[in-house]
Amino acid sequence: MRKALRLVVLLLFVSSITWAQTQAVTGKVTSSDDGMPLPGVNVVVQGTNRGTTTDAEGNYTLQIGADDKSLVFTFVGFRTFTTPINGRTTIDIAMESDITSLDEVVVIGYGEARKSDLTGAVAQVKGEDLVRVPSATAGEALQGRVAGVQVTTNGAPGSAPTIRVRGLGSVSSRTEPLYVVDGVLTDDITFLGSTDIESINVLKDASASAIYGIRASGGVVIITTKRGNKEQPRITYNGFAGFQKAINKVEMASGPEYIQLLNEKDAIAASRNNGTITPRDPANFPASTNWYSQILRETPLIQSHDITVAGGTEATQFSLGGSYFSQKGLASKTDYERINIRSSVESQVAKFLKIGINANLSNSNQNNAPANLFNAAYIAPPAIPVKLSDGSYASPQAFGDFPNPAASQEYYHDLTKGIRLVGGVFADVNLFKGLTFRTYYGADGNFNQNRKYIPYYFVSTTQRDTTRTLTRKIENYFTYYWDNTLTYKFNINEQHNFTVLAGMNASEQRFTMLEGRRQGVQDFGENTWYLNRGSQTGQFSDDAGNRYASLSYFGRLLYNFNERYLLTATLRRDESSLFPKDNRAAYFPSVGLGWVLSSEQFMADQNIFQFLKLRGSWGRMGNANIPPAQFIQETTTGGKYGVLFPGGSEAQQGASITTFRVSNLFWEFTEEVDVALEGEVLESKLSFELDFYRRITKDAIFSVTTNGALGATNTDYLANNADIVNKGIEASLTWRDQIADFKYSVSGVYAYNHNEVSSLAPGTLGIYAGNINVTPTTYTIAGHSIGEFYGRQVVGIFQNQTEIDSYVNGEGTKIQPNAKPGDFKFLDANNDGTINDKDRVFLGSAIPKYNFGITLTGGVKGFDLALDLYAQGGNKIYNARRYRQLGNENYDKNFYDNRWHGEGTSYDYPSADLSNNENKQANSWYLESGNFFKIRNVQVGYTIPSSVTSRIGVSKIRVYANAANPLVVFKYNGFSPEIPTPSARFNNLSDVDLNTTSQGVDTNVYPIAATYNFGVNISL
Repeated sequence: MRKALRLVVLLLFVSSITWAQTQAVTGKVTSSDDGMPLPGVNVVVQGTNRGTTTDAEGNYTLQIGADDKSLVFTFVGFRTFTTPINGRTTIDIAMESDITSLDEVVVIGYGEARKSDLTGAVAQVKGEDLVRVPSATAGEALQGRVAGVQVTTNGAPGSAPTIRVRGLGSVSSRTEPLYVVDGVLTDDITFLGSTDIESINVLKDASASAIYGIRASGGVVIITTKRGNKEQPRITYNGFAGFQKAINKVEMASGPEYIQLLNEKDAIAASRNNGTITPRDPANFPASTNWYSQILRETPLIQSHDITVAGGTEATQFSLGGSYFSQKGLASKTDYERINIRSSVESQVAKFLKIGINANLSNSNQNNAPANLFNAAYIAPPAIPVKLSDGSYASPQAFGDFPNPAASQEYYHDLTKGIRLVGGVFADVNLFKGLTFRTYYGADGNFNQNRKYIPYYFVSTTQRDTTRTLTRKIENYFTYYWDNTLTYKFNINEQHNFTVLAGMNASEQRFTMLEGRRQGVQDFGENTWYLNRGSQTGQFSDDAGNRYASLSYFGRLLYNFNERYLLTATLRRDESSLFPKDNRAAYFPSVGLGWVLSSEQFMADQNIFQFLKLRGSWGRMGNANIPPAQFIQETTTGGKYGVLFPGGSEAQQGASITTFRVSNLFWEFTEEVDVALEGEVLESKLSFELDFYRRITKDAIFSVTTNGALGATNTDYLANNADIVNKGIEASLTWRDQIADFKYSVSGVYAYNHNEVSSLAPGTLGIYAGNINVTPTTYTIAGHSIGEFYGRQVVGIFQNQTEIDSYVNGEGTKIQPNAKPGDFKFLDANNDGTINDKDRVFLGSAIPKYNFGITLTGGVKGFDLALDLYAQGGNKIYNARRYRQLGNENYDKNFYDNRWHGEGTSYDYPSADLSNNENKQANSWYLESGNFFKIRNVQVGYTIPSSVTSRIGVSKIRVYANAANPLVVFKYNGFSPEIPTPSARFNNLSDVDLNTTSQGVDTNVYPIAATYNFGVNISL
């Protein structure tokens, strides 16, 4: 008994010692990328097999002994993390991703592939990088992110940026890229916000894009919206609020300065006819109105809110979300508001069957500014007050037929409402191992309503409305896509890896438009603005529409041998009803080859390159984005075309061609060669990609002047008669590293592009465009870029009459005999002794030669920083705001300070008499550099420690401050050097002017806004 008691005491003693030597360690494991908890992480005591795994919240508890020194954390896709215990009872860690850029899976046409296996030029931008920029559309956030992608922003709320991939390859067809949103092909993504997007993949070269042959000539942008996962459902909120501020405002001449300039102008104008003037007395015009201040808001607000619920199980994954975006415009009475609802559900309903649905519903309201509002504010005389003493708007008519910009804005009502639904359903059927059949039906429905109303008002005899006109327009766009594909993945001997794709696509696009206009609609508030309240007298209506379809078959082979030798081959056959029956079908092949040099035996002993790949590709793409019915002759009949043939008893009806078009119009073909080198060096800390490409658009559709002898009413028609070349270099560099707790990355993209119309069919005339009033400023012809500026070369400013008299040709004849001191001195380019249109020369291109972007990110101890820089250059801008049509338009302060107003006062700027016919001809003085640099975005954030947030049941809280466009540096005398080029919507039968030959002409550019906002990211 005594022995038994001693044994019990001994056991209790040992147990107490053991208990004293062990303790519980708890903690939470999160991802260092986004701060989200990581479930299923293995937590093991180093050197033992004792361990545990984290739960769904990333939490763990583990018993350790006194001799245990360290814990080891392992998780697939993340770097192994080892940390000393050092007596701690709570150990929270953030694990770093171990997936390099080469391991990332990117979305390609009708499939996915690892970045390292690609043979084409494909770039990826993640949604988390897009949301940093507070913009209405995701397209704006792409600026400076992808080499070879030029994004020109437009400051108007809700407006779409101009996006071009590897230059401009067409004159008469749409030049924007094709957007593929969750499998649905579309031309417009303004309905999407950055918070809706999970990733964007840009297919830049023909090898990558040819799978979408019919519409891929402008590149392809594949967008994947947010998806579910196999984790416990989580709620996330992302939101910000802030204000905007117009920057780089154009300073205008004041009232007294304006009067001084008019007196100088009138004196010079009078001297041309040996006349005299009575100068205006500044005392009679005491006002000095800054019209820009009258039409611009000081600090318009901007806000965005997004809530997402995502999660799922092994069988079913879902993501549901909603967002709200609101932006007040810099211009008063302009704003944009959008509500989005999105959903994505995928479910493995059987072992062999997976089904899914995705939908994005958008509802938007947009209040628009009057046309040319900013140009009106530029030219309006500042010597006129905004309003008179009785409160009515003042008229600038004393100086000419100018509108009062503030009145134009006050009485103009233009509201556009839109509903957009983009989505689809799919089913994946696993027929047998490796072989999958997918059927997908997608639709894009866009329903827009526009209402314009102008009430009764009177400012002057030229600025008034007595008709009370109401216009309503309804436009409906609907497109459906039906894809059926078979994908077979297999390998031979574990070395030969194949992915074979075969598929078909059928699509149809429809457009309808109904417009009505009536006068006499009384104004009792906007709820009473309906057409039935107007007069039938003089009413107007219009009804239009079109419908066209396409049918496509395609196939692709992806092959790699031991992940060393790569092959991609595609072939697509498209048929489109947009072309004549005999020319509707076309084939679009491509081939890409890749060689992973770093996998070769001769590279085994080197330690410079961790990865090195050489790739090259060739491909052909098509462009069907032309106005409809361009091959159909239009005729008219009538009695005057009847004829009675000899021997006949009845008159035969004749017809006359009213609209002449070619009957054999066919596709534009774009062929491209791309050679590139990709690699990783310095322990994969530095990755690089260098591309060289040459893209040629063959048989480009070019405008041809109609022969007047044909008697047709159209002055030109479209035909295949041009070749257009874009060639350039692209470079991407990324450096990722960590110093102690500070993790950072620096990435940069650079692109250079040369654009040229390489040839025109014999007899084809060039295109004059970019008209300012009736004066063309651009000329498109072989040997030069599309829409290159064309005009007289200014070689100086005449300082006195002696200089005018001494500017003579070889025979002593005055070259500009009618000039006055202060006028432009033009180059006699053809040496004929006379200045006229034959002396016009090419003056530069509106197409940028280069652009680059730099992104810096860093983080330490919960703090993070992101900085985006962007620059663009090598292009010119035509400052058309300085053009004088009426004569008494206002001048900007830069002109006032630098103008010629006497001998020796200026050798670069002319006198104030810009309205003289010779001085306002297109010339080099109106051209300015389009180069600019800007801090695109800067953001500073802080993530509150999880040990704090977990107490309130929140997984993550991050707060941040952000500034977009806080600094934009440029020399151009305008609001912005980014001059957007509107694209035509070919659904509208009357809209066939793409303006690509008129780009870079600044008449009414919206100002740049700097945006300052604060935001928060919350995960529950």
